[in-house]
Amino acid sequence: MARREQQGRRSSERDLEEFLGALALEGRSAHSRRAYRRDLEALVAALPGAIGQVRPADLRDHFRQQLTAGRSPSSINRAIAATRSFCRFLFEEGRLEMNPAQALRSIRLGPPLAPKHLTVPEVQHLLSLPDIGTPTGRRDRAILMLLYNTGLRVGELCALSREDIRLPAEGWGALQVVGKGRRLCRVPINRPAADALLAYLADREDAEPALFLNRSQDRFSVRGIALLVNRYLRMAGITDRSGPHLLRHTFATHALRARPNLRAVQELLGHAWVTTTQRYTHLEVEDLQAQVADLPANPMR
Repeated sequence: MARREQQGRRSSERDLEEFLGALALEGRSAHSRRAYRRDLEALVAALPGAIGQVRPADLRDHFRQQLTAGRSPSSINRAIAATRSFCRFLFEEGRLEMNPAQALRSIRLGPPLAPKHLTVPEVQHLLSLPDIGTPTGRRDRAILMLLYNTGLRVGELCALSREDIRLPAEGWGALQVVGKGRRLCRVPINRPAADALLAYLADREDAEPALFLNRSQDRFSVRGIALLVNRYLRMAGITDRSGPHLLRHTFATHALRARPNLRAVQELLGHAWVTTTQRYTHLEVEDLQAQVADLPANPMR
């Protein structure tokens, strides 16, 4: 019996590798494929035998146990979505006689909590912390300024190259960013952020194309930017909020308060749906609902 289960698991592992290969051919990002792998490897390890022998009840029991063990509903829903995609792939490839995940439903979640953000004084203090008397400090201030003043996703920031920026002597500059769905878009840079970038670039004597380089003179990773941002947040005494996305939330909130135009902020953030922008903000719900009414989506990045 144990040997049969072991053979079945090896078969499921081969199926998983083929599925991940298919995702790569479809153009799914490496980050997405890693998330699929984590969730599906856990599933394959937990289920008895091959995936072809799994019943719908086995899948429901697996995710019910994860919920009982304390895994967050949003993480479980991500794993459920991965399981549905995996089983659909195997069914369409003729590996399964029936799709055990066809009727698998996500966990119903309550309304999302409003994201945390920084106050204006907190942002001012945070941006004053890098030592602009040093090249490293000028680089760090440019990173913080760009995250706060543009609302870039951290992955978009890491992917920037020097050729992607336009910094005129006066006025606003711009970035060419590859956003979600691999869409190219133009993101404006205000004068303070442009000045911080110019000060940082004046130190660069190398020929590396990446806009931001780490201590090893390599392109910054998402994790590297997260560590940098969190270090300055701790220096600012901010310990209850963390991560580069905090600055994106803050940008959205402050931008909407400065210019109460939900559509404009939606375009700046590159949201496909205006309801996503609504969740990023921290104004009164009634005020936002008045702006959301009859407002169509405008996919940007």
